[in-house]
Amino acid sequence: MKFKFIALSLCMVVGANLVKGQENNKNFTTPVNKHEIRFSASDGLTLATVNILGMGLGDAVLGSKRTDERQSLVYSLGYRYSINRFRIGGDLSFAQTNSKLTLAGDKQPSLKERELNFMILPTAEFIYYKHGLIELYGSAATGINLVRHTETGLTETGKKNASKADLSPYFAYQVNPIAIRVGNDRIGGFVEAGFGNKGFFTAGVSLKF
Repeated sequence: MKFKFIALSLCMVVGANLVKGQENNKNFTTPVNKHEIRFSASDGLTLATVNILGMGLGDAVLGSKRTDERQSLVYSLGYRYSINRFRIGGDLSFAQTNSKLTLAGDKQPSLKERELNFMILPTAEFIYYKHGLIELYGSAATGINLVRHTETGLTETGKKNASKADLSPYFAYQVNPIAIRVGNDRIGGFVEAGFGNKGFFTAGVSLKF
């Protein structure tokens, strides 16, 4: 029920923004610099939650214990091309998760685990308001998350049970209905709010040319 409420609220926000964008269409000017490079960082909380929950279920079944869990921010390099009110492009995103696993019967960590997440996210954006240095927009992205999992044995038991490195593809997405960019037609900063593999909040620098 809570998820449905959040989804409905976001849909209402997007709908209101689209209507507002139509009302301000006459005042919108096509950007001179159509190319844009972005550098950003996201909280990565949803990605960390999914990883921890999945590992936690496995630990409960096997009787193992996971400690020293660390999740990096999600770092992204992006490109956008402007077409009137729309921007199309994509993001290359990276995040890392580290943890130690103590197998049943061991008194100290048996394995060191590391997961590298490399996401390829084609992205589309809609600018629904622009005036002076302020630009409001929303974005949606779907793509793939390539996850490389590696294990290093720390004890004799861990070395015997360590799995070989593997690479697995997963569906990835990010929806940010609320976003703001402050800056001129060359450089600016932006903040985005939404949900998906990157997390809930993203902040970064935008360079147009």
